Amino acid sequence: MASQNSTHVMSNREFETFMKNRKLEAYKACDPLVQEFVACSRNRVFSVLWACSEQSKRMKDCIRSFAEEKSVMAAGEEYLRTHRRQV
Repeated sequence: MASQNSTHVMSNREFETFMKNRKLEAYKACDPLVQEFVACSRNRVFSVLWACSEQSKRMKDCIRSFAEEKSVMAAGEEYLRTHRRQV
């Protein structure tokens, strides 16, 4: 039974690697939205709060989608499937 459970639990090192990769995935996937926000906020100081609020919301929503528990759990299961041999 212990070997079966070990295929469903990540070690600390695996988890760190997984989360680093997850973060990179989020940056890559959300980069167009980040660039959109950057373009909007260029040459603005205080007005960025209201002038770029829609771009900011889309960017944050995208990044948040990679951090949601459901999304992380699904990606974690896929990581374990692809990075470990099934017993």
